[in-house]
Amino acid sequence: MRNAKIVCTLGPASSDRATIRDLADAGMSVARLNASHGTTAERATRIERVQSVAADREDPLATMLDLRGPEVRTAGIDDPIEIATGSELRFAEGTTATTETVGLNHSIAAVGLGDTVLLDDGRIEATVTGIDGETVVTTVDSGGRLGANKSVIAPGVDFGLDIVRKADRREIEVAAEHEVDFVAASFVRDADDVYTVVDAVDDAGGGDIDVVAKIERAVTVENVEEVVDAADGVMVARGDLGVECPLEAVPLIQKRIVRRCMEAGVPVITATEMLDSMVHASRPTRAEASDVANAVLDGTDAVMLSAETAIGDHPVEVVETMARIVREIEASEEYDESREQRIPTARAGSRTEALARSARYLAADVDASAIVAVSESGYTVRRIAKFRPGVPIIATTPNERVRRQLAVSCGVDPHSAPPAADIDEVLERAVDTALDSGLAESGDTIVVLSGMMSEMRGTNATNTLKVHTVTEPVATGKSIVSGRAAGPVVRLSDGDLAGIPADGVLVLPAGFDAEFTGDVDRVAAIVATDPEMTGYPAIVARELGVPMVAIDSASERLKGGRTVTVDGERGVVYDGDVMGETETQSGSPRD
Repeated sequence: MRNAKIVCTLGPASSDRATIRDLADAGMSVARLNASHGTTAERATRIERVQSVAADREDPLATMLDLRGPEVRTAGIDDPIEIATGSELRFAEGTTATTETVGLNHSIAAVGLGDTVLLDDGRIEATVTGIDGETVVTTVDSGGRLGANKSVIAPGVDFGLDIVRKADRREIEVAAEHEVDFVAASFVRDADDVYTVVDAVDDAGGGDIDVVAKIERAVTVENVEEVVDAADGVMVARGDLGVECPLEAVPLIQKRIVRRCMEAGVPVITATEMLDSMVHASRPTRAEASDVANAVLDGTDAVMLSAETAIGDHPVEVVETMARIVREIEASEEYDESREQRIPTARAGSRTEALARSARYLAADVDASAIVAVSESGYTVRRIAKFRPGVPIIATTPNERVRRQLAVSCGVDPHSAPPAADIDEVLERAVDTALDSGLAESGDTIVVLSGMMSEMRGTNATNTLKVHTVTEPVATGKSIVSGRAAGPVVRLSDGDLAGIPADGVLVLPAGFDAEFTGDVDRVAAIVATDPEMTGYPAIVARELGVPMVAIDSASERLKGGRTVTVDGERGVVYDGDVMGETETQSGSPRD
């Protein structure tokens, strides 16, 4: 499976159910709805379509509603206009735009003489030459084609907009009503802005929605530590970030934000123009492929597509291309080396992080196929993902929304499972999930970390770390003699033990009444068809101290020569030799 996930922006090119399904099949884990374009009603419809597609899929498919936030945009014109270099251009609040005056959704009169005004992510640049009331007069330094609803930024200037505007509150209500999984908060400046969005989401009844802070302003870069700590996730929005900050600084800013998010255990999405040429072209540029590759090597949880899937000519092919790039990088030695060089330390005083970090190294030491994390809130799963283990993280949770929200976390394969009653049930469900996921087979070793122990009766631990062998039952029956043994199946029609291999598992047909002759010390276990506790086979099993179970039609279900493990205490026969030892560590951290 891919570790890095893919977020896709839906738009006119990808709003129908069939395309959404194809995007999910191609590798989309999160569908993003951008509130800067289209109507609230259109977004509600698209959310419903995504959730309809998700209901028919085994893999989780999450939804993210990206708020407009305190942004200034140009008027929604029907056709693009050409802004000439050297021309005079005025800006004022309005709903129309011409080559002389561009209407905006909010005044930018807070600018000063000599300030720079950037349109459409910096594609058009102008310098302020005059201010007439609420109208700003500029000279165009670099012209270009201006379309509808394009961004307007004056680096370093605060336009005095509230972080959550009236239009945003309507979007948040839609998010809460439709049980969206993520709300992305645009143009946050600091932790207080993030908390303001969180409160607005809570007030609308969306307390379970995760808030993703978009870092797209220079002031936010300065406050990145507190923003990361306040948010449930982070998006590196390189479009506006590249306008507010020096272009040459953006690559290092991106790397530092990703690193900070990894250290905090907060999912991070790298966004904007990753495969932008594929809006129209059928192949990306080499530079774009390298951009995606470098984000993956940096350790990003997810990479995002914007216009490529929203208005592009072939949105599904873009996702397929991005998925191929990610898989190729993750299969490389360079990726392994990069991951090993960037392992964060566990947060002081956090037992969950100590156990999660231990799980990472334990999985490598015992050559585990996967780490299975059992968690109600998703907290334990994200703690493991923080340390970027070299094996998949199979997450099980009883909370369907948490399962979808984990779809954005690096290396996590989320599954649904009801709450467990005790640690044995935790292990049983962990094994079932590992087998169902296809990431582990019978006989494989897995590391299990449970973060739901506080809800189990009769236990004081809230976290348990355990090395466990995946055991796939072949048959289940009645326990006759307790014990555990593994060996090749020997189907016996009479009592002659001559030539049976050492540690043979005898499988007896119905009505077996013969006596054993030969070396009985070579018998490791007995599987009978008849469930008699006082019959001859049961007496021999007790004398030899070997396990015995009774299973209907045992001789038909167990083929000769097949290696199995007989668990006499549970009355179960497992496929393969699963006699590996288990080790447990416990603690009492949060989940």
